[in-house]
Amino acid sequence: MSKADQAKRLLNDDFFKELVESQKVLYKNNIFNSAEDDVEGREKALIKYRAIDEFVASIQAIADDKQIADKRWKIL
Repeated sequence: MSKADQAKRLLNDDFFKELVESQKVLYKNNIFNSAEDDVEGREKALIKYRAIDEFVASIQAIADDKQIADKRWKIL
């Protein structure tokens, strides 16, 4: 199984999607329910939230890599 296929499988896995979403909800709640003067806490939660997005995007890029390469060869 190629890396692209493994990445696609992971992105379509219900447990993985549920885990990612629950972490994102956790960090959103940390941001929205933080004390007014807890700027540092909100910033840390936002950094973690964005890190999850970037992690999922990197997996998506691996999954799309084969598709992009196939299209590239068709153009040439």
